[in-house]
Amino acid sequence: RLFSACRSEPIFDWHCHLSPKEIYENETPADLTQLWLGGDHYKWRAMRSLGIPENKITGDASSYEKFRAWACAMPYLLGNPLYHWTHLELQRYFDIDEPLSEDSCDRIWEAANAKIKAGGFTPRALIEKSNVVCVATTDDPADSLDYHRMLKEEGDFSCKVIPAFRPDKALGIDLPTFTDWVHDLEGRVNRRLDSFEEFCDALATRIEDFDSLGCRASDQALTEVPFLRAEPGEVNRIYKKALRDDALTADEVAAYKTELLRYLAKEYAQRGWAM
Repeated sequence: RLFSACRSEPIFDWHCHLSPKEIYENETPADLTQLWLGGDHYKWRAMRSLGIPENKITGDASSYEKFRAWACAMPYLLGNPLYHWTHLELQRYFDIDEPLSEDSCDRIWEAANAKIKAGGFTPRALIEKSNVVCVATTDDPADSLDYHRMLKEEGDFSCKVIPAFRPDKALGIDLPTFTDWVHDLEGRVNRRLDSFEEFCDALATRIEDFDSLGCRASDQALTEVPFLRAEPGEVNRIYKKALRDDALTADEVAAYKTELLRYLAKEYAQRGWAM
């Protein structure tokens, strides 16, 4: 009954992994593998869990070999949402009712690719066909947002495409990539970020940039929510220690993440963002 009531309602997608670049360029995919497997990390994880070699997932295997690997994985995914999503998509977008398996792989490969070649499978066409009125992509604070700007200036796409703020790398002071990412952010804001205060100011600058392009939500991917308060001087010491690539204690990591999350939350609240 719920589905009957809402099936015709438009989709407002607060979180996805669609590429604003691909939406802007709006090119027809070369084949079903590019459309279906090219950027779907959920499918990739399922295939890895089944021991499928990486070259048939993200490597140099042919498009057909990658699709066949996905087809062979399908029977093992019965009961997993990936199984049901796969078959809903085959039905709704390709008019294919046959279950995907190793046996049906070639037939479905040929039929789906013929449909793609006939047209109607560009990113924008699929978004419109799915009755999506707004897409919030997942964007890093150091991302350029150029394609969001170009989509906004172009103004002729029926679906609104806005960024969503994903500061995982800013919070990841315990990761080996943190220092390199800070340098990326420095390049984006065109200034040095030698202190925690300067770092926060840079994030506020980027939050303002995101806000100007319609962003109204942030997304922190936390495995646990830290809470350990620290004075500004202590957080600055921890930040500078990380920039020197010195090892941090668990308490230092928790203190840094706590104070940065508190700072970000205040910035979001000023703009009416969801966190």
